[in-house]
Amino acid sequence: MRVFSLGLLDHLKPRAITRDLEWGVPIPLAGYDDKRIYVWFDAVIGYLSASIEWARRVGRPDAWKEWWLNPASRHYYFMGKDNIVFHSIIWPSMLIGCGADVGGGTQAARGSPLQLPYEVVSSEYLTLEGKKFSSSRGVTIYVRDVLSRYAADALRFYLAIAGPETQDTDFTWAEFVRRNNDELIANWGNLVNRVLAIAYRFFGQVPEPGKLEEADQSLLAAVEAGFTSVGGLIEEARFKAALGEALRLADLANKYVSDQEPWKLIKSDRQRVAAVVYTALQAVDDLKVLFTPFLPFSSQKLHALLGYQGFLAGPLVFQEAAEALGATHRVLTGDYSSWVGRWEPPWLPVGQRLQQPVPLFGKLDESVFEEELTRLRNERTQLG
Repeated sequence: MRVFSLGLLDHLKPRAITRDLEWGVPIPLAGYDDKRIYVWFDAVIGYLSASIEWARRVGRPDAWKEWWLNPASRHYYFMGKDNIVFHSIIWPSMLIGCGADVGGGTQAARGSPLQLPYEVVSSEYLTLEGKKFSSSRGVTIYVRDVLSRYAADALRFYLAIAGPETQDTDFTWAEFVRRNNDELIANWGNLVNRVLAIAYRFFGQVPEPGKLEEADQSLLAAVEAGFTSVGGLIEEARFKAALGEALRLADLANKYVSDQEPWKLIKSDRQRVAAVVYTALQAVDDLKVLFTPFLPFSSQKLHALLGYQGFLAGPLVFQEAAEALGATHRVLTGDYSSWVGRWEPPWLPVGQRLQQPVPLFGKLDESVFEEELTRLRNERTQLG
């Protein structure tokens, strides 16, 4: 991103911020009735104006300054590489130009600089079955359409683990099926299913563990360390590596369960099984949090299966927001203070009742590959 941006500096030239269009934000000047603000000049302003609007809606009209005027704040922007110029050149120029004289700022705020982008996280291009995405040519994946057939977390998992983070990547339906079945289900889904099934069958609740052995403590320490390792990778915007680290820890937990063989121990040492099941449940509970940024829907489902109440991260809701001149528009928000998820080990309570286990994910049949390719071919045929 930095190299790309520096390369633009030798070619800077004035750019119009208006377009001859009938739609868009009008120019509030005489003689500009037939022009509209260029969408990318208008769009980036939304980062700041949405913050000011939020502060007004929650009854703290100056709260936006705690973020935009705070030198310690770190502003991250996420986009595809074709939008780098707007966030590394144009938007910083606008921020420098307007300073702090925005949002009806007080005299005390004037002169304090608005914080510039700290990091612009840009991905490479994603293609579809070897072709560039194009709605006019029928090379598309419509979100509403695909979510009518597949779980949101299955799609999120594939895009996070195989997406174009550092190089152009091709989305193929065959790889989507393979990743879902051989990685998501075979690793994380398998761990959750076997641990919850054993715990529910033998105890029905979180058992009292008694004394934990070295193997138990070792697993718990390794998974707990994931809050540092996975969290650090997320802070570095290395999402593919962060998800890979969470999967590695889930694999450790799977190996622990296989090595301990609680289904055999139950015949001779129920107390030891209690320690093993408690350890495995606690590891699953910790991993639930580590996977939440990538798999929020299934993590919430697991949260309930473990006997918890409340929402880890959600739900989100649409609300109507009033504008200065009496108009309204819809905003997507949530009651964030009520979310129970925290980036720390949740410490599963002994005695907490467990719900009857159900699979978190569904296995995909290999026929999905041909079905989706047929849909693509039909879409292209219809468009001629």
